[in-house]
Amino acid sequence: MLEIEIDDLAFGGAGVGRVQDLVVFVEQALPGQKVLARVVKKKKNFAEARLMQILEPSPHQTAPRCRHFGQCGGCAFQHLAYDQQLQYKQKQVEETMRRLGGFEPLDVLPTLPSPCIYQYRNKMEFSFSPQRWLAAEELGQKEEKEKAGVYLGLHVRGFFDKIIDVSECWLLPPRASALVEVVRDFTIASGKPAYHARAHEGFWRFLVIRQAQNTPDLMVNLVTSEYDEKIARQFKALMATQFPEITSLYYSTTQNLSGVAYPEAEYLLSGEPLIIEKLGPYAFQISSNSFFQTNSLQAQRLYDVVADYARLQPDENVYDLYCGAGTISLYISHGARQVTGFESVAAAVRDAQANATLNQVSNCTFVSCDLRDGLSDTRDVITRYGRPDVCIIDPPRSGMHPKTVDALLRLLPQRIVHVSCNPATLARDVKLLCADAYRLVKIQPVDMFPHTAHIEAVVLLQRT
Repeated sequence: MLEIEIDDLAFGGAGVGRVQDLVVFVEQALPGQKVLARVVKKKKNFAEARLMQILEPSPHQTAPRCRHFGQCGGCAFQHLAYDQQLQYKQKQVEETMRRLGGFEPLDVLPTLPSPCIYQYRNKMEFSFSPQRWLAAEELGQKEEKEKAGVYLGLHVRGFFDKIIDVSECWLLPPRASALVEVVRDFTIASGKPAYHARAHEGFWRFLVIRQAQNTPDLMVNLVTSEYDEKIARQFKALMATQFPEITSLYYSTTQNLSGVAYPEAEYLLSGEPLIIEKLGPYAFQISSNSFFQTNSLQAQRLYDVVADYARLQPDENVYDLYCGAGTISLYISHGARQVTGFESVAAAVRDAQANATLNQVSNCTFVSCDLRDGLSDTRDVITRYGRPDVCIIDPPRSGMHPKTVDALLRLLPQRIVHVSCNPATLARDVKLLCADAYRLVKIQPVDMFPHTAHIEAVVLLQRT
């Protein structure tokens, strides 16, 4: 056991302290605390430790709202005051851009706070398991163990096969929380087993809830390993009685071995196949498997930053790379002459085209292509879609492929607005872009996920 004073937060959210020359990362510890911790992994220059006792509190710590805090993998910082979370995330972006990108001096603006810090998610996935994680206090301070049964909830931090049978979740709107309780009771009463993630057997797999924040639309999708007509009828009747406000009710199946709720077959039991969410003046169709920013209220503020950084003129041509369902393309379309969105997922391109029609936007074109190679013939791309004045980039966490970076450097737009959910890959990609052709103007962190270690950032690059 070590007595450690915590003086910083590491990338990912662990507290950082030092014992002589050894750096120690302590999960759930906060700067300003003195803690008693037990080392669980030791390397040459650092160690990882488990928090056992807080000897002295931090002036910034606060009581977490959720009774499951510290067990599930959802929230990392409910015990840290929100203004401190924002400062930590700004520092995380700044240090990563300096360390990995080599940018100095650096203008990182204060993190843009979320308008709601609880009950802000418009989508949640819950998993079924025959094993419930029992916390130490449930076992008289013994080590955690699992108990057999049928349980519905969120994964225990660090485990893919163990589930916390959640009785509350402060990321969810109240209506969705009530729905979880009803579905749990229904599945227990069915007598069918929950799916076992290691044995790959069982019936109940996932519950997915999508609740729009700017419209009344609500989508519910119950996922099992195989289709059962009786279960489908009973589930439909139960939801009609308990939650008549559901606008899209699905029953789906999958044999996929992964722990991701991506159905292989879907059955629309009632309502519409899509729900509608609004961001500003624009409406967007959301299907059961389509990607949409999970914090709708903050997504609008994120897109406002993108529009501000783009500084579009009425005669300018815009490329939107990794455009998904066209949310950014459509949101900024009124300021440009033409917007062309490029996306590798064909279903997302179809959603983008449908969203353009829904919003009566005529100056957006959406192209299905693999961005790794789809922009390589620069001359052909410019012939087809015009030379871009502005490029907006919103890649996945892995960032851009080097071929995409090379293509951007040949297209040479005047301005690039880079949106990223991963500071490390952001620093890598921006460093490549700024090696010769561009300069980094400013960075705006945006807190899309309060109480988590995740941070979004918007970067403006100007051609030199």
